[in-house]
Amino acid sequence: MAIISSPRTIGVCGIGQIGLALGLACWRSGYRVWLHGRNPQKLDKARQDLQKMDRWLASEFPEMQPTYGELDYTPDLAPLIREADLVVEGIAEDLAAKVKLWHALKDVALRGGILCSSTSGLSISEMGRQSGFPAQVIGTHFWNPPHLMPLVEVVAGQGTAPETVEATMQFCRSIGKDPVRVNADVPGFIGNRMLHAIFREAIEIVAQGVASAEDVDKVARMTFGLRLPVVGPLENMDLVGLDLIQTIHKYLLADLAANRGPSPLLDRMVEDSRLGMKTKVGFYDWKKRDPAALIEARDQQIVRELKRIIREAHLQVPNGNKQSKGTRPPMDVE
Repeated sequence: MAIISSPRTIGVCGIGQIGLALGLACWRSGYRVWLHGRNPQKLDKARQDLQKMDRWLASEFPEMQPTYGELDYTPDLAPLIREADLVVEGIAEDLAAKVKLWHALKDVALRGGILCSSTSGLSISEMGRQSGFPAQVIGTHFWNPPHLMPLVEVVAGQGTAPETVEATMQFCRSIGKDPVRVNADVPGFIGNRMLHAIFREAIEIVAQGVASAEDVDKVARMTFGLRLPVVGPLENMDLVGLDLIQTIHKYLLADLAANRGPSPLLDRMVEDSRLGMKTKVGFYDWKKRDPAALIEARDQQIVRELKRIIREAHLQVPNGNKQSKGTRPPMDVE
């Protein structure tokens, strides 16, 4: 089966953070977009939220030159089944639900369309196998907040065709994202494996009484967190010297958290409904903190860092397209 290498019509399933951001990015990059959500009332709100995000990006990144395509909202899958060349799902993190969606969109696959999952760690290989179209199922893990974060992890399953990988990488670039290829379909891919290793050790430090949650977060923000935008962990090891890293590992690694499941502290907190912001208490007392202010501060920091990256590396701005209309390659079916 020939795979569509240059999709022109994009279907987006799901109207949460991922779906809205993807719909926005594709629309701003000149694509024909169908944004699908099952609830008509929520679709109306999604329309308002997407327009608000668009205005916010325009104010933060006036250097953008978006080449708006067409954007429509639909409570059923019929337009996607009929027209989409590539579909990205941003639905619940449930393998069965994602496979059910791919079955419903089989006509997209039958004409060579690509099925992209935004899962943050589910098996792409298993998803492809159960869908019946493994060659065209691929992972595209967009990071939160997806309207700002430029990187996408592109994950090939065991049955994903090389043509699907290449077309997906190019699609991500076309909407202003920076894709990295994940060479093995492992749980958590790249970023979440590293992130949850940090989470595991942070929980253990608090559980052992070594430091408070506040001080653990302060250390992360004010030490290695300051370096990470410029120096990655492997670069940092090379700068330090691998012989010194080896020496430190000989005494330190044996003392780090090595639990193969959730921490007992985390289990107790969940059992006590101390779930974080959603229940107003977790490691912090969210009755005394403003989560909206923290999220705004986070997004502004990302904006500042993105502007530095754009200035120094001449990368595309998020969800923007510096090309003029008419420069998008014509649809090409290989």
